[in-house]
Amino acid sequence: MIQITKRHLEFVEATRDIFSEDPIRETRRNGDDTLIALRMGMDRDCVEVWELGGKIANFVQQMEPCPKPRKAVQEFAHDMEKQLKVNDHKGGWGREHHEYLRNQMGKNYAKLVEELCKEDKDKYEITIRCANIANFAMMIADNEGEHL
Repeated sequence: MIQITKRHLEFVEATRDIFSEDPIRETRRNGDDTLIALRMGMDRDCVEVWELGGKIANFVQQMEPCPKPRKAVQEFAHDMEKQLKVNDHKGGWGREHHEYLRNQMGKNYAKLVEELCKEDKDKYEITIRCANIANFAMMIADNEGEHL
């Protein structure tokens, strides 16, 4: 049995910060390659630390849950979340009628088509419109649908 030391805990803390800033990152090593951290758990919110020679511990629920979808899905989900945060001041969507949400999705779709038809496309605007469309679709699914 290996004793957990301050060095291990400091490594976990630094790793938690690095993993939180980079949700795609899966592993981290310390400077002298004596410790290795792995993102673990069903929700990818755990940090498992290994020391050369054996596992130190599995520090569970160290970060916000973040199940691992494909990289493109992960990146787009983060774009969606950013757009939701921009609109947090409007409140939730739980009481919104699907017609209103569909209408908002349609407005964003029209703006997306307009941007896609331009000679000099604004890629940032395209991503915003796509994230908004996906968010309105998610809201409809959340209010009216059922998880697959």
